[in-house]
Amino acid sequence: MTAEPKPAIPVVFLSGMLADQRMWQPVLDRLAARKGVMPCPAIMPIIPPLDTQDDVQAMARSVLDQAPDRFALVGMSMGGYVAFEILRMARRRVSHLMLVNTRATKDDPAMRRRRLLLARISGRSLPFQGVNDAMLDDMLHPDHRHDAELIGLLSDMAEDFGVDVFRRQITAVANRPDSMALLSELDMPCTVMVGEADRVISPASHHEMAARIAGATMIDVAGAGHYVPLEQPDIFADALCALVT
Repeated sequence: MTAEPKPAIPVVFLSGMLADQRMWQPVLDRLAARKGVMPCPAIMPIIPPLDTQDDVQAMARSVLDQAPDRFALVGMSMGGYVAFEILRMARRRVSHLMLVNTRATKDDPAMRRRRLLLARISGRSLPFQGVNDAMLDDMLHPDHRHDAELIGLLSDMAEDFGVDVFRRQITAVANRPDSMALLSELDMPCTVMVGEADRVISPASHHEMAARIAGATMIDVAGAGHYVPLEQPDIFADALCALVT
């Protein structure tokens, strides 16, 4: 008698600033290729938009309205900030947690002022450019710094969203609360992941987060910077499989 297939695990993927479902496609492609080959459960991806609100609490409420009663949660960069709000609001709905290239601390006053200033002045006197050379230097591993396909994807996503979304998202990021105290309350299986060359959010801060979450797995990803799902999708897919299996 053939065993009934197990139902797919709902996984909510929360993207970083100026990124959409294309951020996750390489990972989803790898997961699909593993079906029937490696011991990884089927995954039902849910990728809510985070482009219409200007605070992380409103983003979290919108995600919860779209998510099933129980789901695994993956938060990358800004998506991690939204994930913390979801955990504050509805922790028992989250079965597994993956925090990627993100941080639990709030901005210091100087950084917060800088972000809010950017929100005010962006696009006023010069055409909006969501991705520039200085950002790419900080965000991408040197091996990928001149990857035309990857840079084109990041540029396309940023241009598709445009300056209004940038203003909303950077305002939300600037005003996010501190979530360090929340970490010790988390009791679901958790993986914290960072690219070794991330100069936007330091690997050291990820180790601090992982140390405060009971039983968390810490993964430093070689050959990646701030965009682990795009720079090393195989490693990311393996880690997600291991988390939810």
